[in-house]
Amino acid sequence: MHTPLRSFVRRLRHPAVLSLSACVCVSAAVACTAVNTNAVTEVTGPDKGQFSEIGTVNGSVQYGVSTVLERRCGTLDCHGQVGRPLRIYGQYGLRFVDDAGDVPGVQPTTATEYEANYQSVIGLQPELMTEVVQGNAQPEDLLLLRKPLQLERHKGGAVFVDGDDGDTCFTSWLAGQTNFAACTAAVAQ
Repeated sequence: MHTPLRSFVRRLRHPAVLSLSACVCVSAAVACTAVNTNAVTEVTGPDKGQFSEIGTVNGSVQYGVSTVLERRCGTLDCHGQVGRPLRIYGQYGLRFVDDAGDVPGVQPTTATEYEANYQSVIGLQPELMTEVVQGNAQPEDLLLLRKPLQLERHKGGAVFVDGDDGDTCFTSWLAGQTNFAACTAAVAQ
């Protein structure tokens, strides 16, 4: 392969150049199709209330899916960074910029942060998320589970083990019947 073409192909694999994926390379010519930037992708996501729900059952605090993400994935050196495709806000890491002056480790996660986390999770792979929620794809097809289960390379290593509380928390939420006991246990681990 000619050196300039090899360099071009290498750059196509770089995340910053993935926007060129609508371009088709034909020999030395590049033809691009117009991308409709006004198009909206409708996402059928799992229950938003079960995602952020924190409640009390028989005097014990019960946590939802977002708290598991915040504790296990939302640290400032992981998904608690602004530049990440899956970005997690919350009490233990990155805070959503607002006038409240929230500081990591102090104030509880805000409703705005829960909303941002939910949008980040369902927006990571929106079409596939819809397929999973509708029962047309397996939860393990989502990067949201593939990476923490180490089914695909994950810089953060194994965050869940197949069938553990974290995995059960997420898969039950995706199925529409969140196992809050598993979520609460995953937060404590």
